[in-house]
Amino acid sequence: MIGLSLLIGSVWTIIILLTGIQSQNVPCTTPAPSPKLAKYITRAACALPGVERSICCEPQEVSPCSTAEQNLLSQDCGKTVFDRVAHGNVTLVFTYPWMAVVRYNEGGRIFDGCGGSLINERYVLTAAHCIKPRSSRKLHSVILGEHTKGQEVDCEVYYLGDTVDRDCADTVEEYSIESSEFHSDYNRPKYNNDIGLIRLDRNVIMKDHIQPICLPVTADLQKQIFDKYILTGWGTTENGTASDILLKAFLPRVDNRDCQQILTRKRLNIQLGSKQMCAGGKGLVDACKGDSGGPLGTFANHQGTRFVQYGIVTTGIGSCGQNSVPGVYSRVADYMDWILEKMQPNC
Repeated sequence: MIGLSLLIGSVWTIIILLTGIQSQNVPCTTPAPSPKLAKYITRAACALPGVERSICCEPQEVSPCSTAEQNLLSQDCGKTVFDRVAHGNVTLVFTYPWMAVVRYNEGGRIFDGCGGSLINERYVLTAAHCIKPRSSRKLHSVILGEHTKGQEVDCEVYYLGDTVDRDCADTVEEYSIESSEFHSDYNRPKYNNDIGLIRLDRNVIMKDHIQPICLPVTADLQKQIFDKYILTGWGTTENGTASDILLKAFLPRVDNRDCQQILTRKRLNIQLGSKQMCAGGKGLVDACKGDSGGPLGTFANHQGTRFVQYGIVTTGIGSCGQNSVPGVYSRVADYMDWILEKMQPNC
């Protein structure tokens, strides 16, 4: 067996310990220090007599997770069983099964504060401002499988002549939060790099009403630009109240140059960066408070027709569509390297 004793100081030092089967001359390569090496060490921990910390390099002793980094995002994503933002339309149960509700604890009061999207069996993608620590507000949990808040069972009712049929989802699932991380350059400059990840406390069991969304993982998906996108959320409506029912809105894409001109004309202190995008602002359709962190996406050609997330709700003027100003979103395609680097395998 070959073990590695790791001594951590100002630099990484790895001492190779050869025991037992030296004659077999099993090769062991030590890569340069990196987050990948840290993940390997965590997964390959073993116990050697008299060695405080060690890992095992012998192939049969290493956890079979060697390709986990390349397969962190589900290939079975973006599917809906059926192929409140301001002035949005009610969605059907099962239509957007990746929607997540981020909950908070503020002085013992538990409340829903942001949205997010499930991207694999352990992670929810959201905005940095939804998870950045605040003195009075702490992350509490994530709800998956929600459609109509306050309703124990969500059902679709179908009328077939004189016959009434119901298709009901399972109950929602609540997950505690194991950890969270937001972009180190969040808000530099203001409103930029507004992206974060929440790691749930256990693996999600996928069901019809709980499924991951697709991300733009390929070069082709990352280059695609669409005329319209779909926004979903439970945020404040044009009436000034939060919707209990998941709503959707179809938003036209707005070129960043045109968007910046509108923001400047409205005297809004927002300087768009290259990793941001704009949508909406026409017909009084906009993202509102409570939709923060939620997904902006559309159906694209990715192993068939799948729903792909292209934006994360980050900021706007907070008027819920009253002034026809586009909403601002973090451009997911520009953060794929960051997302994959921060995610950890589940083995």
